[in-house]
Amino acid sequence: MNGRAVILGGGGVTGIAWQTGILQGLQDAGVELDKADAIIGTSAGSFAGAYLACGVVGEYFDLQFTGDAAEIAARMPPESVEGFQKAIVEGGGDPEATGRALGRMAMAATTVSGEDRARVVSARLPSTGWPAASLKMTAIDAQTGELHLFDKDSGVSLTTAAEASGAVPGLWPVVEALGRTWIDGGSYSAANAELGAAYDRVVIIAPVVTGFPGQRGTLDEVADLEAAGVDVVLIHPDERASAAIGVNVFDPARRASAAEAGRTQGQGLATEVLKVWELP
Repeated sequence: MNGRAVILGGGGVTGIAWQTGILQGLQDAGVELDKADAIIGTSAGSFAGAYLACGVVGEYFDLQFTGDAAEIAARMPPESVEGFQKAIVEGGGDPEATGRALGRMAMAATTVSGEDRARVVSARLPSTGWPAASLKMTAIDAQTGELHLFDKDSGVSLTTAAEASGAVPGLWPVVEALGRTWIDGGSYSAANAELGAAYDRVVIIAPVVTGFPGQRGTLDEVADLEAAGVDVVLIHPDERASAAIGVNVFDPARRASAAEAGRTQGQGLATEVLKVWELP
């Protein structure tokens, strides 16, 4: 048996808030996702995953309701959206080819400074050190397009890994580490749910479940996992949470409403999650 995994997906600053709310709601009901053999975060999910692995979900849930978060209000530029669409066409169904095209776009983009972005990332994290061997964060090599997993043995700080995992092409600056250039781990798969194939039981918490036209989404990956015999629970925003998140996932003003909706949703899903998580 290969154990249990929690996979947390990308979805901007509201995705962090909503996922933290989901985790809080599940904890309220006694679901111990922190006992996972692997906690795999992508982009926003890397931050929520760090809270889970560090045992500080409650503290960071409460912080979603403060007005002093060191966030940068943003919106995805239309030219970057167009760049994503072109990269998917150019990739022709090959994730690594798509990743290379997105890498070229990201390296050419004008964004906020790396220093400003690093301050935001640092302020979101409870530690600069890795809390547990179970925590992993995805990022994509901008030159090769390959998906990479950072962990405590990767030789980078938790902050650098989280910054790389959330470096949305065309919005946030690329990250230089280990002699490579990195972009958002969710660039061609919002949650990288396919990584759950290495485990028997998987809880996937995904703010976004569909991709751009021509791009495989989380729902497709979950179907593949189920076909392979993996026991899966997929959690994605319900109607209330979707309304709370709104249309711009990079709007810090939506943090509180997204977190509260996530907590309520998590509490309601606890029984469903436990059926898979606590299998004998």
